[in-house]
Amino acid sequence: MSTTNVHDELIDTLRTATLTVDPWPHSYLPTTLPQELALRLSRSFDGFAMQSCEETEREKSYRFRTTRLDGVSPGSLPDQGWAALVDVLSGPAYRETISELTHVPLDGSELTLSLWEYQSGDWLAAHVDKPDKIVTQIFYLTESWQPGDGGRLLILDTADAVTPSRTLPPTLGASAVLVRSERSWHAVEAPATTAAHRRSVTATFWR
Repeated sequence: MSTTNVHDELIDTLRTATLTVDPWPHSYLPTTLPQELALRLSRSFDGFAMQSCEETEREKSYRFRTTRLDGVSPGSLPDQGWAALVDVLSGPAYRETISELTHVPLDGSELTLSLWEYQSGDWLAAHVDKPDKIVTQIFYLTESWQPGDGGRLLILDTADAVTPSRTLPPTLGASAVLVRSERSWHAVEAPATTAAHRRSVTATFWR
């Protein structure tokens, strides 16, 4: 799939998206990436060397696997669909469109791209992102996700909320946009034992 096709579909989708302000600004797009591209990326995910991360002692506890996507040479990518996605996310149209959706100025901010994977039993506890994060978009690449598989992004009112305000499924090709604030509490629930690995690409704008 060409960079032009990926660009047009992704940018057009973002331009029609709406921002939910309750309990804090975020957006969920059920279809963001072309399904053909999302499937190719999901099935070539194992071509990356992921690093395991775990923290259980601090307030923000977690366990997952991750690696940086930006900086990888195009020739080292397991599928050229990755190169098309990186080209689009690194371009000015993506930055401008995310800024328009979130009402957050992104001029001069740094963009990083990373891969994340949650396997059975992995999790990310309730937290607010670091102050130097501005806006994050998570592109989901979980093939064949079904209700009951877990791995949903939980939008929370408070750190100790018992019931999420909203649960966002990590379905193939969907995405979530998060606007960082002191009240943007969120978490990732553990995937079920029999569920497919929860895979995603995260684009983060930093101060």
